[in-house]
Amino acid sequence: MGLRVDRIKKAQVLMREQGMVGIMIMNHDDYRYFFGRDWAQPRAIIPFRGPPILISFAGEEPELRDYVGEAEVKLFTHVGEQISDVTKTFRSLVQSVGDFEEGAKPRVGMQMWFETPAFLVDLFRRVNPQLELVPSDPVMDALRSVKEPEEIKLMREAQRIAGLGMDRVRDMLRPGVTAHEVATEVLYTMMKAGAERTSTPVYVNFGVYTCMLHGGLSPRPLEEGNLAIIDLTPQVDGYCGNLARTFVLGEPDEKQQELFDAYSEMIVATRELMKPGATVKDLDAKGNEICSAHGLGDYHVDGISHGIGLRFEETPASTIIKQHRNVRLQEGMTMTIGHTILAIPGVGGLRNEDVYLVTPDGAEILHPYPYEFVAGTDVPGAMRSQTY
Repeated sequence: MGLRVDRIKKAQVLMREQGMVGIMIMNHDDYRYFFGRDWAQPRAIIPFRGPPILISFAGEEPELRDYVGEAEVKLFTHVGEQISDVTKTFRSLVQSVGDFEEGAKPRVGMQMWFETPAFLVDLFRRVNPQLELVPSDPVMDALRSVKEPEEIKLMREAQRIAGLGMDRVRDMLRPGVTAHEVATEVLYTMMKAGAERTSTPVYVNFGVYTCMLHGGLSPRPLEEGNLAIIDLTPQVDGYCGNLARTFVLGEPDEKQQELFDAYSEMIVATRELMKPGATVKDLDAKGNEICSAHGLGDYHVDGISHGIGLRFEETPASTIIKQHRNVRLQEGMTMTIGHTILAIPGVGGLRNEDVYLVTPDGAEILHPYPYEFVAGTDVPGAMRSQTY
C-alpha cells in the first residue's frame, strides 16, 4: 500500500490532543499500518510533528530508503546504537515542545498488546526515565477501528482462504485422524492459497478438548461421536481472518444438538443487533438470554464478539479488557461473531466464528461459509449445509 502519509498526519493530530510527543512502534501491525509493508524488526518513531523516523540495520538501508523516499531513516549496527538513537530522538522531541507542567513527564505512546516484547517495554522505561510511557490506544484505536475499503478487501480475502482451509478439514474428518495431521494439511492449504502466516496457532480440538477456550492440538485421534472444533486465522498482507467451525463425527446426540441449536440462534441474534451504537455487553446479554431459554444459561460465557483487523483481537476485546464491553460499535468496524465457546464440561463445546462488517442494517458477513454440523461419509445427511 506504500507509505501512508495521510495516516501519519492524522496520528500526529491525535497525539497532540493526547499530549504525546511521539509513538514508539515495535509491532508488525502498527508498522504495516503506517508504512504499508512489514519489516523483520519493525522499529519506528512517529513524532508529534514532522516526518516519521524509521530505525534499521545498516545492511537494510538501500531497500528501506528506496521504499520510504523522503522519510528520515536512522541506521544502527548493533542494539546499543539503536537504543542510543531512540533516546536521543525523544530528547530532541521533548526539547522542541518546550516547558511542561511542574512534575509532569513528556508522554510517549506504545502499543501494549500481545506482540509487544515485554523486555523492550522495560528497557525503554529504564533508559528513558524522563518520559512517561503510556498505551498508544487512544491514538491507534481512533485510527484503526473503522476500516478503509482496501482493508476490508484484504480481510475478505483472508476469510476466503480460511474457507479453503476449512474445506480441507471437511475432507479429513474421519475416525483415527489426528489433530496434528489436520493442522498440517490445513496450514499448507492456506499458505499455498496466499496466506503469509496465521495470527494464532491452528486450533484442532476433538472430544472433551472442545471445552477449551483456546485448545491447541488435541492429543487423541478423532473418534466416532466426537465433537471437533477447528479455528483458523490466516493473514493476508497483515490483515487477519478468523473462521471457526464445529463438527460432530456421526449423528449428534441430544446434548450436542442442543448446543448447536442454541449457538446458531445466538449467531443470528448477534448479527441483527450488531449495529452502530451497540456494545458487546448488549450482544452478550442477548446470548445469555438465548442460552437460558435452551436450559444452557449456566454454560454461557461473555465475549461473543471482538474487534479484528491488523491484530487478531482489536478494540473492543472484552474477554481481555472488561471495560471494552461498553465500547460502542461504529459503522465500518470489523468484528467477529462466535468467539465465545459454549461448552459443557465432560461433554464438549461448540464454536462457529466468522468476521463481519458493522452496518446500519446489522452485521454483514465478509465471506460466507456453511455451517455443516454433521461429518462422516456413512451418516445420512452428513455435511448438511446451513448458511446464515
